[in-house]
Amino acid sequence: MTVITTLGPLLVALLFGYWVDIKFLSPKRVALGLEKLVYLILGLIGFSIGALDNLSEKLVVAGFQAFVLFSLVTLISLTALYCTGLRFGGAHAESQGNIPQASKRQALKDAAQTLAWVIAGILVGYIGKDWAMGVDQAVTGLLYILLLLVGCQLRQGNHRLKKMLLNKQAAIIAVTTIASTLFAGWLSGLILNLNWHQSLAVVSGFGWYSLSGILITGLGDPVLGTTAFLLDLGREIVALMLIPFFAKRSSHMSVGYSGATAMDFTLPMLSKFHGPEIVPVCIASGFIMSLLTPILIPLFLGMN
Repeated sequence: MTVITTLGPLLVALLFGYWVDIKFLSPKRVALGLEKLVYLILGLIGFSIGALDNLSEKLVVAGFQAFVLFSLVTLISLTALYCTGLRFGGAHAESQGNIPQASKRQALKDAAQTLAWVIAGILVGYIGKDWAMGVDQAVTGLLYILLLLVGCQLRQGNHRLKKMLLNKQAAIIAVTTIASTLFAGWLSGLILNLNWHQSLAVVSGFGWYSLSGILITGLGDPVLGTTAFLLDLGREIVALMLIPFFAKRSSHMSVGYSGATAMDFTLPMLSKFHGPEIVPVCIASGFIMSLLTPILIPLFLGMN
């Protein structure tokens, strides 16, 4: 699996939505489609987990590893991102007026709905394992549609690609997230007695759950692949839960913690709570991490 075969089609879908004016996709329909797709993909991912063979045995080992990795990645990354937000103006005070004043109750409701889709998917997958054929392909297809809609949203918002890809804030966020995540992975490896290159490979998904687990499993380590999948899925779910709270504090924290998915899966939520001005930062930051994921994972796993 190469950079072209993984990242390429996603970028093609994004650029197609950006360059081609599809009359049917009005701004209202695009926003509604993005919201619904997020939850549908979460349900399908949960289904894939529930349909795993020897689910309980794999979840015990992989789940413990993922918990340790997740805890350190969350603590170290958010601390680093909070500091860079203070130093480099990550609060985006100029766009605070566009942020909806969502109550804590509504934020908790959104978080509960996110978890409910995943749990429901796991239960259905556990009961109906025979239906699991083609779920991964379905998730991939839905991600393409998601990127196409994101491209439409960018065009409708008159965002310029050059400005998105040459974004100072995005570069700071991406570098901080990558460095802090890799450090957390190395530290977790010491605790879990994993080889340093294994622990670095696991965290190099940067939240891209639809790639990291599959890639590591395909490279010969299914348990470690499950760990990576759980880590990145957990990171994404927590990002969706915490974005409403981070929005009033630091865009560095919400965009950076969203990782590679800031350019697709968590983008609708980031745009909703930070305002449209955050979209170029999200795209550029997510692009950098998405580009590195299929490079770093094989690179680290190939080391001895």
